[in-house]
Amino acid sequence: MNAGLWTAEQSAAADSHTMGPLGLPSLVLMERAALAVAHAVEERAGLTPTASRRVEVLCGPGNNGADGFAVARILAGRGWTVGATSCCSGGHEARQSQADWARRHGVTIRSMSELEAIASGPNLVFVDALLGTGSRGAPRGPIAAAISWLNRQRGQVVAIDVPSGVEPDTGAVPGEAVAARVTVTFQRSKPGLHISPGCSAAGRVVIADIGLVAPPSVEANVRLLTPAWAKAAARSSPAEHKGQRGHVGIVGGTGGTPGAAMLAGLAALRAGAGLVTWFTDHPPRLEPAVGRAEIMFDVLARLVERNDVSALVVGPGLTRETDLSLSQLYLEDRRPAVWDAGALARVPFDGTPAGFRCLTPHAGEAAGLMTRLRGEPWSARKVQSQRWFVATTLARRTGAQVLLKGRGTVIVDPSGRAELLPIGSDRLATAGSGDVLAGAIAAGLAGPGVPDLARVSGRAGFLHALAGELANRRRPGTVAGDIVDALCVARSVVDGDAADTTAELHGARAWLTAVLPQPYRG
Repeated sequence: MNAGLWTAEQSAAADSHTMGPLGLPSLVLMERAALAVAHAVEERAGLTPTASRRVEVLCGPGNNGADGFAVARILAGRGWTVGATSCCSGGHEARQSQADWARRHGVTIRSMSELEAIASGPNLVFVDALLGTGSRGAPRGPIAAAISWLNRQRGQVVAIDVPSGVEPDTGAVPGEAVAARVTVTFQRSKPGLHISPGCSAAGRVVIADIGLVAPPSVEANVRLLTPAWAKAAARSSPAEHKGQRGHVGIVGGTGGTPGAAMLAGLAALRAGAGLVTWFTDHPPRLEPAVGRAEIMFDVLARLVERNDVSALVVGPGLTRETDLSLSQLYLEDRRPAVWDAGALARVPFDGTPAGFRCLTPHAGEAAGLMTRLRGEPWSARKVQSQRWFVATTLARRTGAQVLLKGRGTVIVDPSGRAELLPIGSDRLATAGSGDVLAGAIAAGLAGPGVPDLARVSGRAGFLHALAGELANRRRPGTVAGDIVDALCVARSVVDGDAADTTAELHGARAWLTAVLPQPYRG
């Protein structure tokens, strides 16, 4: 699987380059695409045609509709009972030709007026060939009606390229979108398939190599995080003692929330840091519930002069004003730092920080940042509907890398370079989970031999999501402390020897194989 993603514009450029300078006919590309989709449909329906299993293809305008008619023709030729509904009138020549060929191969082609007459059921597989990557905005007219009808049916849906109604570049869903079980996308995956809410509509993503080649000028600056990518982002030099593994400083845990800072510190240690010191104006009582002997303490006033501390986490459990100017710390401290939770409200805009910064807001915290930045109310729901826009805007205005947490985590640098996290679940939606992630990122920032600081957060995000899955396998009802404890095993899954087949590691690798986008080569 190629981890570089193509936007809709880049996909169109690859189409033009492949059919133009490279001379590959569009009918060849269309046939390859249709074969890949037909294979996915057969996997959904069972590889052997039966009288009780049917396929219905909903075809829109343009190449997506043409692909749909080609899929219908191929499946009919293999013995399936196939129907197709033309959800628009007219269409270009290729679409008309594919519709004629499908009809000659026994495909029943209906008009929109006949859609309601289709008998639905669990043995029916639908193909969404309504809209392609060129679609923008909320679906309208007959296409919107077809999407609404499709989402009310009982059968499974295989979407072509992107589920209709999902913005391919941003994952935004401005109207109603098809809820697919599988999406077959071509040559490279698209960002919108991995950003919420689009990723929820996409289901499992299959990437079909159909022979598209992008022109040399096209550079995929959005990447999908993979286990191999996460492994390559680890520090390159082994540590001989704890000092060489990095020293993380935690700023937070004021008032009644000492546990947040403790979780961040423990996560940093589990993720590979050699030392952790908690800096606070309000030292906690070392009760068994929150105290750990591995965590050291110091007063906040000494933070700036502690040159032995190599990376910071600022914000976990930070509920009170501090004697330290956080905006000054953000702009002037040269150490790499993760800013999270209570510290996010103190992040200045339009300044240039002296060191690497990573902000890790959830949707509610991002809404607070956007409200402050734009002078108008933003809600968590509004953030969720525009995750790509929010992450890129905040990265540009804060001079920081932004990791916007949630389903379809987005990681964006001020330069526009971006990574998307294809794993994660609601098992991470528990108190303290974000503190664990912040500590894991800081562990990577603190250690020597890291090839690229900007890649550390993606690695930590991958390990964090995997640890959540591992923790739930061990004991359902995951809490943040369980995620901390599972970080070590997550590191072994990503970094260890592939020949290691202990039951837990084998199960985790099998789970990754099942949920990550899959390649298809016909």
